[in-house]
Amino acid sequence: IFSKDAFLQLYEDTRQMYQEQHDLRSAWGITICGHEVRVCHFGNDMAVSSKPMDVTTPKGRRSFIEILVNWSICEDFQIGRDPTIEYMPDLDCWQIDCPDDTSRGIDTKPRRYYFEDVACRANCLFGRHTRCFLATNIKPTVDSPLVPSVVIKDAWAFSERSTDEDVRDETKMLKKIRATLGEHIKPEDDIIYPKIVVGGRVSFVLDRTRIEDNSDTMYLGIEFADKATLRFRVHRRIVMSQIGQRLHTLESVDEFITVVCDVMRCHNAIFKYCQILHRDISDNNILVIKQDGIARGLLIDFDCAIDMSIERTEPPRPEMTGTLPFMSINNLSESNVKRTVLDDYESMLYLVCWSATLGIGSSQHHREGKDLEKLPIAEWRKLPIGAIVRAKRDHFGTENSLNTKIAAYFSSAKGSNGANGDPDKNMLTRFVTVLRRMLFDNRGDGVGPECRGTRKIEVPRVQSSWSVTEDAILSLLENRGALSSACDKPVVINPFEKRVDKCNVIARDLLALITTYWKFAMKRQSNPKPASQEQVETAADDAKDDKDKDKDDAVQEDD
Repeated sequence: IFSKDAFLQLYEDTRQMYQEQHDLRSAWGITICGHEVRVCHFGNDMAVSSKPMDVTTPKGRRSFIEILVNWSICEDFQIGRDPTIEYMPDLDCWQIDCPDDTSRGIDTKPRRYYFEDVACRANCLFGRHTRCFLATNIKPTVDSPLVPSVVIKDAWAFSERSTDEDVRDETKMLKKIRATLGEHIKPEDDIIYPKIVVGGRVSFVLDRTRIEDNSDTMYLGIEFADKATLRFRVHRRIVMSQIGQRLHTLESVDEFITVVCDVMRCHNAIFKYCQILHRDISDNNILVIKQDGIARGLLIDFDCAIDMSIERTEPPRPEMTGTLPFMSINNLSESNVKRTVLDDYESMLYLVCWSATLGIGSSQHHREGKDLEKLPIAEWRKLPIGAIVRAKRDHFGTENSLNTKIAAYFSSAKGSNGANGDPDKNMLTRFVTVLRRMLFDNRGDGVGPECRGTRKIEVPRVQSSWSVTEDAILSLLENRGALSSACDKPVVINPFEKRVDKCNVIARDLLALITTYWKFAMKRQSNPKPASQEQVETAADDAKDDKDKDKDDAVQEDD
């Protein structure tokens, strides 16, 4: 028990070291329990411990002294330090070298930047250890203080060993986005997209040779049983020209709607012109940029993205990517169903619900994360994964379920008299209701009933024709009844799989909705007045096709 407590304390101390020491790549630690000493090494994916050294024996004392001597004479990178980041005490700032892969190869001379402020710290024990620094390429002096002009992202991402085969190289994706959208997006489109300056794989000089900083380098000379099973990571650093604020700094619901709609409009353009699917729409991957006093949204962090235009010799394996509360049902299920833009729109729906529950802007009551524990939405981040899947299927299975289990708990405006006297809450409720309708109950052209819902359903197969009738599907969707005894061998229909074939139609309708709300919120940012219920409903109805309106409420019953 004493040894376990020592390890837990070491884990917490190491996590704090990652958070405060910006040049820490990996960490070493020692536990001393009685006469037993253990040495631990912390990497991105696991911690490994040595066998206990009994310092009451000559062998144990010798082993321990050898380790201390080796630590004192080894290279900085071997004790976990990053040779490409250095603190400058005379200027009270850090200097950092950023790779420039323009000419390809790690022999390219890196560019040097300087930073004081840290926008994002590596506050987790394991993972990518993402850090973001507000920096400049102009060296500060005592008389000329540092003024940030770029943001530098530093992270350890899963990668392929070969840069040519790395379909998840964020640097290449961002360069493709900047070049392609720079050609296709016109000023009148008013779409904000990420703009990379330089970036690539971090490297440093060892014995006059520049070597790449990756998981092989991190574990150089360290042997342990599971080493061969670790996924390959590479240390990547990217310089971006846009500096923004976190999502929680927004001051109103109009700003929030503008920002999330900006992000999905950007998402649509990136997929349309670059065939890059983001796959991690979350609160941490959105920046707020002020333009002439108007809050705008910027989509960032393409670590989980994938370039769909790259041909693959074999289909991608099912995997979960993203941030837990915002991951789509299909993503959480690790199914073989192809991931599409609809998964990212679904993540956006969860993000809006999550933010609306916590509270948006200075005019609303705010909840802390711990305040969510008694609400149904807390189930979105409670393991096991299967429980999250069941909760989301239930919460979004019908509009009634969404309204009673999620939207009913949206934060209210300060001083409001219930839902009817809270236009912002009404707008957010209407927004998520129509989003859910278009995602899960879409009535677009050619989108049949087999595409609706959040659960697989068993549909009776008519024996005479061995076909599935539309009436049978509609009956089950509306009544959730038992299979008719007159039918045999039911067909299992997965609506997520069926929606893949109709993805373009559904995504088109979603983009129309997003664009309508974006225009509405942008206008209200310029002329802020309380939105009437009529304005809220008009903003949603403008994005819908009148001929389908009467059908939208066909499926309203709970299971």
